[in-house]
Amino acid sequence: MLKLRLRDFGGQGKPIALLHHANGFCAGTWQLVASQLISHFHVVAIDARGHGESDGGEVPRDYDWQFFVDDLVAVANQICEEYKVSQIDYGVGSSFGGIITAAAEASQPGLFRRLAMLDPPIFPTDKLIKKHGLSFSAENSTQATLVAQTLKRRRTWSGLDEPREAWRNKGMFVGWSDSAFELYLAECLAVADDGSVSLKCDPSVEAHIFETTGSLDVSDYAHKVKAPLLYIRASEGHFSAEFCRMVAKLFPRGRYEEMSGSHLLPLEVPDRVANCLLKN
Repeated sequence: MLKLRLRDFGGQGKPIALLHHANGFCAGTWQLVASQLISHFHVVAIDARGHGESDGGEVPRDYDWQFFVDDLVAVANQICEEYKVSQIDYGVGSSFGGIITAAAEASQPGLFRRLAMLDPPIFPTDKLIKKHGLSFSAENSTQATLVAQTLKRRRTWSGLDEPREAWRNKGMFVGWSDSAFELYLAECLAVADDGSVSLKCDPSVEAHIFETTGSLDVSDYAHKVKAPLLYIRASEGHFSAEFCRMVAKLFPRGRYEEMSGSHLLPLEVPDRVANCLLKN
């Protein structure tokens, strides 16, 4: 049995918010958002299997998206039992974590009182278009490119300065504050006794998740989510506003909002994310 690790950011005694990170990230990368939520919530974040401090498994055997859903359901139930509450007050997920969180609520209705999906990677697929009679063309997602790039990614370095110099203000890190960038380095890289560092999430795991994006079809679970759901689209992300508005309407109590920023909102614009979550 895999052991999953949680990060408790504090706020004990308040309603519980359970946060799920994006693919390749980890619980600790919620710090900049969580620090602003703990005045209102007891904030806990999960390290998904194969991420952060949680155990991993074999690729692809142990990384079906449904397994991530089952993991989150189990963790949420354990938290409810430990703190003697009937449900988690707020389930929040970034990118793939948003899909996992919504699907967990669909799997066990009432697990969360409310939900937020931050720029989830939901694409116009043939199945989705046909089922709902949409006027969209099936979108050739960036999955193949992401998979190829991820599998080529270097995993180890002689020291922290190497990735710091190689990544700053490049790729996904463009526009990040120094505090967000250093948080990523501190949380997503493991430091060995000799000072060498390595990615906590193996690129093969991250690539497999990219490759199988869409295996949980929103058409199959959205209608089961009865809790209020905030669907946030990143204005500079990969997904069109028209399509995201349509997806939000698939959820019975879904509401669409757009936020200035690119796909990784909790690290690029943590203040906006925290303010949005607190007002909703």
